[in-house]
Amino acid sequence: MENRLPKIFKKDVSKEHIHNEKIYYASDNKKIINTSKKVKKEAVEEKIKKLFKSSRYVFNIGVIIKTKNKEYDTKIIGKIKNSLITEDEIEIPIVEIEDIIIKDR
Repeated sequence: MENRLPKIFKKDVSKEHIHNEKIYYASDNKKIINTSKKVKKEAVEEKIKKLFKSSRYVFNIGVIIKTKNKEYDTKIIGKIKNSLITEDEIEIPIVEIEDIIIKDR
């Protein structure tokens, strides 16, 4: 008595598939949005969250805040809505911040 195994389904791969080409050309016609600014803003917001979740008090941590127009060498006192308040009583909108560098660790 012969033991016969059930047949295994095999899809015919002899046809040429062009699915990837259609997807590629479809995206080629759309406007490409520059996401680098969005990524930078998310990175800045993550750094701010990291500062406030630190085991140290945020006002004891020296930072350099870089904006488009100016660079602040200060300490952060707090956050109000969409702005950071510095030790020098300067309100810096988070949208304008390009980078935050922690000086002392």
